[in-house]
Amino acid sequence: MHHHVFTQPSVSEITQPTALTLRLPDSVSDLLVLSTMSNPLVEFVVSQVEHKQTTLILRVQPFLTFAFEHTPTNIKTPTQPRLVGQGIKLYPSMGVAPRVCIEQLRNGVTINIHADGDVHFSVSAEARFELVTLENDLRILSEPQALVMAKAILGRKFDYDEPSTMLAVHISELEQVRRELRDYLRGESGKIHPGVSTELLKLDHLLQNKHQWLLRTYHQSLERSNLGRSSNEQFFNNEQLQRKLDCFELLAPKDVSEMVNKLCDDDL
Repeated sequence: MHHHVFTQPSVSEITQPTALTLRLPDSVSDLLVLSTMSNPLVEFVVSQVEHKQTTLILRVQPFLTFAFEHTPTNIKTPTQPRLVGQGIKLYPSMGVAPRVCIEQLRNGVTINIHADGDVHFSVSAEARFELVTLENDLRILSEPQALVMAKAILGRKFDYDEPSTMLAVHISELEQVRRELRDYLRGESGKIHPGVSTELLKLDHLLQNKHQWLLRTYHQSLERSNLGRSSNEQFFNNEQLQRKLDCFELLAPKDVSEMVNKLCDDDL
């Protein structure tokens, strides 16, 4: 189902408890990652298991880097056993702001792998990601993805004091979800239940309102660095500076004023 988002598969041999760490390079833009956050980031399929040695087929999104390293044997985290022919995917958790997932990816997200007759995968409780087995991947079997994403983003609380760069990411995400909603409505016109169509239209209207609010906040953040200050504060600062210059000119000796004027004329 997700062949178009992964790199070519690679084969990895696991002989002892191992950790695979995914990282997002600094050279990759947040906006690029945003467009792929509804897809799994990595997929494992168990190809072979012999006691404590296993062979995994690994596919990962192309903008991510990954590295294996050995881990202690006393890893005590929830695990999901996998047998030969079974697999698992890593998804961003539903309803979590993309910026949180992107920040974690830049710092590194670790998947623990332990083989002992079967294969166990786990992530830390602090990670804003979840492991989903292939046979239980309801994200591709449940209600339309556009509808799921629209509900998730509407239920999220935005921090309107964030810097303009992160507000731009939120705005792009809203625009992307709205575009997917409209594309789904056009593609399924006459095929979906009228009640579902009405719900989609309502969600699109709510997304539009949220988009307008974020857009206004974004423009305000560009006009002034602190929303607690007036947008024309710089104008008043210029006036204050001009008054100070006038006072210095009145108080300064005549020869100093003439010298300053001559220097200014030379610069012009």
